[in-house]
Amino acid sequence: MQEKYSIGEVAKMLDISTRTLRFYDEKDLVKPAYIEENGYRFYEKEQIKQIELILFLKDIGFSLKQIKILVQDQHGKQSLELLLKQQYQENKQKINELTAKQKQIEHLQKTGVLSAALTNFSDITSIMRKENKMTTVRRKILIFLIMLIIIELIGISLMYALRLSPIIAIVIALLGAVFFSKYYYDRVEYVCPNCGNIFIPSFLAFNLAPHTPKFRKLTCPKCGKKSYCLEISRE
Repeated sequence: MQEKYSIGEVAKMLDISTRTLRFYDEKDLVKPAYIEENGYRFYEKEQIKQIELILFLKDIGFSLKQIKILVQDQHGKQSLELLLKQQYQENKQKINELTAKQKQIEHLQKTGVLSAALTNFSDITSIMRKENKMTTVRRKILIFLIMLIIIELIGISLMYALRLSPIIAIVIALLGAVFFSKYYYDRVEYVCPNCGNIFIPSFLAFNLAPHTPKFRKLTCPKCGKKSYCLEISRE
């Protein structure tokens, strides 16, 4: 004679509620082995194994609709393989989406615009779009700088070959540096981390300020605080 378990015992055994078991019964997922005249439900080991399978499939992302089709299918093994492949792809897509979101959050934390966003929610999307655009801007500026250096080196070499004064070479180098600095300045603006204000500093302040690849220490014209401000693309 097979062992029988009450609905309460099964619920405790599988760490689920009796309400869940009744729901599975109503949805024709797993019915009790038998129900006594007083309405008490009893399960045997076969039903418990079915419930364990349902809980496992739910845990890896299957919907109850998919599980019902699976448990009622005569070719359950083949259906399970197909559903597993489908669920694997869906889970993979969700993981990729979550990874992308995690990278956005990490990027926000690294760029230091979170405190600015708290005071200026309306500009956060624009700020992030412009900050992302800076990668393209910096790449173009790097190419421009390399070309400028090559031109200056060619010019200096020609001057030495023609025995011209080195002062001309120095002047050309200074003009090139000023031109490059102005080119860069015209394509950037800054976000104050204290008040979220987006501003363009003077050309002199831009050149004299200490800076990192993404930040420049400037005084915000709105709040008057001097801090490292995020560099973004000027549109």
